[in-house]
Amino acid sequence: MGMLSFVPLFSFAALYLYAHEISPANEAKQHALFLMQQTKVEEAFDRYREYLDLAHAHDYDVLQQMGLILLQKGVHSDDPQTFLMSLFGAGISGSTGALEILEKGLFFPDPQVQQLSLHFIAQFEDNRSHELLNRAMSSDYLSTRMEAAYYMSERKHPHAVGQIEGLMVRLPPAFKPYFPPFFALIGTSDATAVLKRLLEDIDPQVRIESILNIGRLGRDDFLPVLRKRLTHSHIAELEATIFAVGLLKDSASIPKLRKLANSPTDAVRIAAVLALHRLGDRTNEKETLQLAMQHNLFAIAALSEIPGFENELAQLVNSPDLQVRLNAAIALLRLRDPRCLGPLIEILVQDTRDLAVQPFASIGRTIVAFKAVPSAELRTKDPTIDLGYSMALKEQFLREAIHLPETDFVQLARHLMIRGQNALIPTLIVLLENLRTDDAVGVLEEGVKMVGAPLIRDYCHLALYRLGKTEADYINRWVMRQKDADLIRLRPMLPWKYRLDESEHALSPEETSKLLVDAFTAIANRRDQASIAFLLEAIQLGNPQNRYALIGLLLRATE
Repeated sequence: MGMLSFVPLFSFAALYLYAHEISPANEAKQHALFLMQQTKVEEAFDRYREYLDLAHAHDYDVLQQMGLILLQKGVHSDDPQTFLMSLFGAGISGSTGALEILEKGLFFPDPQVQQLSLHFIAQFEDNRSHELLNRAMSSDYLSTRMEAAYYMSERKHPHAVGQIEGLMVRLPPAFKPYFPPFFALIGTSDATAVLKRLLEDIDPQVRIESILNIGRLGRDDFLPVLRKRLTHSHIAELEATIFAVGLLKDSASIPKLRKLANSPTDAVRIAAVLALHRLGDRTNEKETLQLAMQHNLFAIAALSEIPGFENELAQLVNSPDLQVRLNAAIALLRLRDPRCLGPLIEILVQDTRDLAVQPFASIGRTIVAFKAVPSAELRTKDPTIDLGYSMALKEQFLREAIHLPETDFVQLARHLMIRGQNALIPTLIVLLENLRTDDAVGVLEEGVKMVGAPLIRDYCHLALYRLGKTEADYINRWVMRQKDADLIRLRPMLPWKYRLDESEHALSPEETSKLLVDAFTAIANRRDQASIAFLLEAIQLGNPQNRYALIGLLLRATE
């Protein structure tokens, strides 16, 4: 009887487990994965929807698997756009499972693709990403190796010193001045030993870059060496040394700095006054003011660090000389004085001159001034010139403007929107959104009524949605109307040494496609059942090229 009673119980348990494994919901789920492996994307998502109807809840693990399968398929595609979109999707997914996909881009024979992959790989902090950065140093493209060197230095990669020093000695001497920042950033004992050698290099440009980066990175262990160089006869190197001891706040250098503040060389004199100011000594500041009033652009730029001369700068803002107006306005902007707005608007608002902003540095590269030049004039001199850096500077000025009194920033925002400055709208909308005040929200609400400015209107709708001031309906409808548009059209990436804000400029889609990316990202960031369902619909019904990037957002939303 014992055996007879046991058999039915065993059979019932086995039957229950078997039925559970082959339940319609699980069968639909497994079939969806199988279809995705066969690259039958629409059918795979149809089967997943059948599972969802049966289970009444998403299975995030399955969605993650489906997404990674799709990206793996896409990165092996012969179509360049599909390949690029797959890399982008892998990068924005934030999934460690995507590193294998990004590795494909790292060795693709195109430097732009390699740098895109590097940008995303560097966001992961694990052994695999360390290994990939190390391997990137063997790229056939110098630009990729320099990017990898920067990321390895930033992360203090254990192989950084050997790899970067090896690259430095293999390159022609003209490239050597690019390397001191790497060793100063790493900061280990072996990196410091290399930096000390560079500080004594035969090339003055190498020495200058070494000194500048010692100061910028707070390397006060080099102060004894720097103090001795305050009597150096090489003007550019002397200016750099003054800058470094000022940043390091070396009070022992004050007597020498006071003497240098009377130097016959303007750049040395201005640098010494700034160094003394950082040390709390305001002697000789009025002499810098006198130079500024004589339209010395470096002196005007220096006043941005010296409060107390705002009224004089406000006089220069009215100068008939465009370059004087520009530099005075930037100085006032950095002093948070709203009297900068006139020339600032002149630079930010595109008119018939289409002004581009170009920085230029003093001989020792410690003081930076700016010049405004019509874009057409720049292109005439060099048809291949990239104006991306000029746009990055304008975006940076706009970000700094948020520190002006709120009424003045809101006035600037309204002006840019009324004048339809689409290139600056993505940055402006984020700033208004971050401000979160009634006036800022009021500008966004005005923006949604600008019928003749669709980009502005839609960005304002998106910002209000992210702030929780409006429902998802408008954004969802707008996104589905754009379902056939190309999702990503990337701007060229700025070289690492020109990036003003890594998070903003390392990867930036063009304005029109950026709106679509931002809209999808906002939806994905809700991480709720409705947003995930909407992403699935967009992947199924939208532009097939977009699905690879969208699946990356889906992966991020379901982690």
